Amino acid sequence: MFPASIRALISDELARTPDLFPDGVDLEVYLEKLGEKAEILSDWAGGRCRGVVAFYCNDESTRQAFITLVLVDPRDRGIGIGRALVTCVLALAKRRGFLSCRLEVAQQNTAARELYRSLGFHIVEVRSRTSLLEVGF
Repeated sequence: MFPASIRALISDELARTPDLFPDGVDLEVYLEKLGEKAEILSDWAGGRCRGVVAFYCNDESTRQAFITLVLVDPRDRGIGIGRALVTCVLALAKRRGFLSCRLEVAQQNTAARELYRSLGFHIVEVRSRTSLLEVGF
């Protein structure tokens, strides 16, 4: 189960960005799935979560990791927390023998798209509101 601070960070972002998740995604069901199947890395300071990344490193057949959530508290954006969290996931996946990592990003999320591009991700598929990105190791 997620600490209250991480749940609050996700809930607050969902209130600010109603299209954070695709239509029809139930927040409680999503959080339950993350709690059961995803790995979580987070950055904390002063007793609060400043950023979190949820990812899967469990597809042994394709050796492809998947980042399902990257979220940084608005008060802490622009100081490298998102970059540090994603970089840690990529290093971890590579150490585990994975060959690549994918994630999905909203078309309008320019800051995130630039971050991922700077980390070597490239577009694999353009969807209606999102792009599927991938980086190989």
